[in-house]
Amino acid sequence: MKKMSKMICMVVAVVMCVAVFAACSPAPAASESPAASESAPAASEETTAPSAEASEPAAAGGTEINPAEYPVAIAMDSKNHPVHRMVQLGFLKAAKQLGYTDAQVIGTEGGDANEVYTACDTFAAQGGKGLMLWRGDDTAFPTLKKMEAAGVKVGIAHFKFVEEDGTLPQGLNFNLACDPAEYGAKVADFMAEKLKGKTGTIAVTQNTKNNTENAAVEGFTKRMEELKMDGITVLDAELEGADATQAANVTAAIIQKNTDLLGAFSTTGGGSASWSTAAQKAGKADDDLVLVAMDITEENLKYLTDGKIDALVYQPLYEEAFQTMENLDKLFRGEEVPLWTVLNAPLVYVGGTGESDPATYQTYIDEVKTWFEQ
Repeated sequence: MKKMSKMICMVVAVVMCVAVFAACSPAPAASESPAASESAPAASEETTAPSAEASEPAAAGGTEINPAEYPVAIAMDSKNHPVHRMVQLGFLKAAKQLGYTDAQVIGTEGGDANEVYTACDTFAAQGGKGLMLWRGDDTAFPTLKKMEAAGVKVGIAHFKFVEEDGTLPQGLNFNLACDPAEYGAKVADFMAEKLKGKTGTIAVTQNTKNNTENAAVEGFTKRMEELKMDGITVLDAELEGADATQAANVTAAIIQKNTDLLGAFSTTGGGSASWSTAAQKAGKADDDLVLVAMDITEENLKYLTDGKIDALVYQPLYEEAFQTMENLDKLFRGEEVPLWTVLNAPLVYVGGTGESDPATYQTYIDEVKTWFEQ
């Protein structure tokens, strides 16, 4: 009997030890998912803890969040520029469709980058969670690091920052844009077709020196060299600047200096106005110069359909901003997004079909007017 009692006591003691060990062992976190594990890319790691309501898995495999608790913003200079308004439209529409009730446009009316960066700092300090930053050079790097330290997810569209090895600057979660070198080559093919059998010069103008415009010019000139068009020379790129009067003076001077000018490729959204104005003042007929510029705006579309210019490159402004907001939403939910995405930039011209048809883009222009009550 004593031996049996002793055995029973030993069994009870063992059971109690097992129970205590199990209770003290750490259990897996309820919100843990593959996207939040150590093996996930840095761009998809969640640095901001979701609210209590956001702990249920979403239908798509991410984490449920309350979008109303996630302020988002698009930060840019020259906020009222018609090209920038189309970008803002894409971002704000996506935010609205995804349920984000605090979606802002921050930055400045002018072109001061420092004011844009200051607005980003303020946004982060006020609890901002996601940012689309509209900057195209390395002056953005200190701000990207600040946003990372504040737990703000950042996407940059339109400007290519991804390195050859596929890495991004610290603090940048993802990057998407069309390939400027690719559309520069498209413009070269278009102009070459128009200028068959002619001899003379082709001008190239930029707004400023920046990653995007530099790449477009390089793509254009490289393709023209490959085409080996006898008797045609591509001039060195000149800067138009952002001021419309200055730009028209620059382009007029190019026409005056180059009496054999056959056409021009402007890598800026103001190129339609500057080149058509200069050509008209120089007494050129609409078909004397082959002119290609950038961006679909109401004014640019009219220059195109009126025959004042020959083609426009449609940078996917609306689409890239819309997808930026979609990517931010995925990151908030602990999902992965590509570090780098290339988008198509079609050439738009009278007689084109589908994405090359000018009529395709009138809806965007009308919606910008309605959205911003212009």
